[in-house]
Order: sequence, then C-alpha cells, then structure tokens
Amino acid sequence: MSKFFDITVDGKSFECNSEKHLLESLHNKSPKAPKGCHNGGCGICKIKVSKGKYESIIMSRKHISQEEENSGVVLACRVFPKSDMEIQFIAKPKKITYTIGD
Repeated sequence: MSKFFDITVDGKSFECNSEKHLLESLHNKSPKAPKGCHNGGCGICKIKVSKGKYESIIMSRKHISQEEENSGVVLACRVFPKSDMEIQFIAKPKKITYTIGD
C-alpha cells in the first residue's frame, strides 16, 4: 500500500511515493535530482540523509562504502522513503583534463 511522504531538498519539499525509490520520485520534481541510471550503477545520485527513515536495497560498494551507508550517505535510486525526510544531493567532483604541451 503506497504512502506519500514529504522529501525536503535544499529547503523545498516534494511529495514522494513510498513504493518508488527517491530518485524516481524526485526525477521530474526537483531541479537538484541528477539524471542517472536509476539502478545503482553510476553513483551520480549520492545523497546525505539528515532526517527521516528509509528502506534500502543493495548498493554498490564501488559508490557507497559501508561506513558511508552507516552514516546516512546512500544512493537515491536504492532507497525508499518510510517517513518524511531531509536530504542533500552530493555533487560528484568534475573530471579535470590537463593538456601537456602546446
């Protein structure tokens, strides 16, 4: 049975379905939500959960360490809200390309 919870991202709240992972629910609602693979393979949807309860499914240790997961850093595509939540998307560092020579 679906329930709806308010997910707050940078002070703005969005209603999310408990049956959908956070990234799916926020995909078209929040401008902060990245466009990722939606299955845990790319790691672009890394978030920090500062408040709230959620249920998670298996996350790739390539993107989330056990320590991060224990401290509330998870992939938005692998968690389902179980209460109102406050989250922050964690930007991935941009790749820097250096050119040597002329």
